[in-house]
Amino acid sequence: MSEITKKTSASGRRFAGDKRGIAAVEFSLLVPVLLIIFIGVIEVTRAVSIDRRFGKVTSMVADLLTRETDPVDAATVQGIYGIVNHIMGVWGTETLKLHITPVRAAADDRNDVYVYAAKANRPSFGANATSPRDVCERFAGLTTDLLDTGGTAIVVEGEYGFAPLIAEGFIPATTWEDRAVFAPREGNGCVSFEPDQGESADCEPTPSCE
Repeated sequence: MSEITKKTSASGRRFAGDKRGIAAVEFSLLVPVLLIIFIGVIEVTRAVSIDRRFGKVTSMVADLLTRETDPVDAATVQGIYGIVNHIMGVWGTETLKLHITPVRAAADDRNDVYVYAAKANRPSFGANATSPRDVCERFAGLTTDLLDTGGTAIVVEGEYGFAPLIAEGFIPATTWEDRAVFAPREGNGCVSFEPDQGESADCEPTPSCE
């Protein structure tokens, strides 16, 4: 074997046995994967937390309204909304909207459901938010036979505009929706939004919607 061949063979063995750069190469391959997993965990954890609080405020508003024994005015509704900011906490309410819709089933058809109160005393929550339904408008989407004939319920519909914190551009922004339906707990079987009628309020629109 020539001297040159010996040197070439020795160099090849040294090169094959040199593993000083393997860790760096492996790390460079793993970093993007670990980064994606890290961002994913942050976004999923944040989304789950916001979704839970969003669902909580929707049901809370409906629950508190159904506990009212006196006719409700706009000030009462705004007072209930005051708790919403506290519950949402650090996640904020900038993209949150809540709409209150008191509904009643017709006396002769429990599935003919209509809105029994005008918008004035049930303001919506959120920037430029206004209730999409006015008095006597029919309300679709409730479970069949949910109400008894003449029965009432409070429906609170929520919207939340979710946008990713870190992965913007990779995860699209979406609008979440939620709905809570509660039956009145006290009083004469309904929650009146006509305080001017006093205790005699019976949640019957005038003129009738039927």
